[in-house]
Amino acid sequence: MIKSPVIKVNHNVLKMLRESSGYTVEEIAKKIKTTPAKVHDTEKGIASFTLTQTKKLADIYHRSLAAFFTDTLPAMPALTDFRINREKRLTPQVYIAERRAYYIANKLTELTDKRSQIPDFPETLRPDELAREFREYLKVNLLKSKKPDELLTHYKQVLEEQFLVSIIELPLKAEDVRGFSVSGDISIVVLNEDDHPSIKLFSLFHEIYHLLKRTSGICSIEIEQKGTGIEHDFDLFSAEFLVPRDDLKEEYKKFLQLNEATTSKLSIIYGVSKQVIMLRLLWSGHITNEKYNQFKKEGVEKLKEKKEKMFGRRNWNKVFQNRVGNLVVRETANAYRSGKISYSEVMDILSLKAKSIIGAKVTRSCSGM
Repeated sequence: MIKSPVIKVNHNVLKMLRESSGYTVEEIAKKIKTTPAKVHDTEKGIASFTLTQTKKLADIYHRSLAAFFTDTLPAMPALTDFRINREKRLTPQVYIAERRAYYIANKLTELTDKRSQIPDFPETLRPDELAREFREYLKVNLLKSKKPDELLTHYKQVLEEQFLVSIIELPLKAEDVRGFSVSGDISIVVLNEDDHPSIKLFSLFHEIYHLLKRTSGICSIEIEQKGTGIEHDFDLFSAEFLVPRDDLKEEYKKFLQLNEATTSKLSIIYGVSKQVIMLRLLWSGHITNEKYNQFKKEGVEKLKEKKEKMFGRRNWNKVFQNRVGNLVVRETANAYRSGKISYSEVMDILSLKAKSIIGAKVTRSCSGM
């Protein structure tokens, strides 16, 4: 067997490439089948990887091979970490998702003269007051008895069209990261692809509040009964928008008692998780802290909901659409038709291979066929 040749790359960027992708030396050593000492030495410039190992690293880091030969890497703005447990390491998928979000934001800024239009509201408004004002601003009625995925699709479309905000879903692979947002000329909201639609829905408006407050960051959205901290304000905004206090009060009157069946029916009415319903009842004074704690102890509902069972093949068309986002597809197609970008640039922006089935469909769409 012919051995893969050893190649000399810019060792100054090797460590940056690894750290900006969220990997430890030990993890990389295991992935490319070498020793941690060899990784350390190569990052110092006193050893070298083989071509095969370097190509493997490019795949792992989601980088082009050319990145290993550049003099430096462009600095990426650091997002504020709003997680409760900030000491816990972020997964490599979160780092990759951050880079993807900034890449999309920069590309959209290049492709279009349009910019995100995030409205301003008085700073004196409480989160629940702002939620009501925001609903009036959007000119949308409260949607009830709709499936969470239908609500998610609807609100994504409304927000993308009205504010020119790109909303995408990526596999974050982290139990403590529900999503994050990036404010800028083109603002981005990233949701955790693996979350249940009802959780994504709550996360969406949590992140929208971040954009309204110009406080981008990584969020765990570990909603609890304690009404303190900046993240509680974001949760309250999301809860009031999706489950308005006054409307919940009227719906709650229709039930004789509070039990699992009641919370299940209310969650179906509003398209949110049962924990959100219980918290709304707690915050509205309909139940006590003891009742809420009992609810959690008995395991009637947990923050992490069961994932929907998937039968047969995954709907990759839907996965692609969610990962790229409607705004990106639309503006990329417009730029291609107007001659601003080439076909290969379209494939790069959308992270597609030309020979793939989805790639072929996008090609026809961009060509106006």
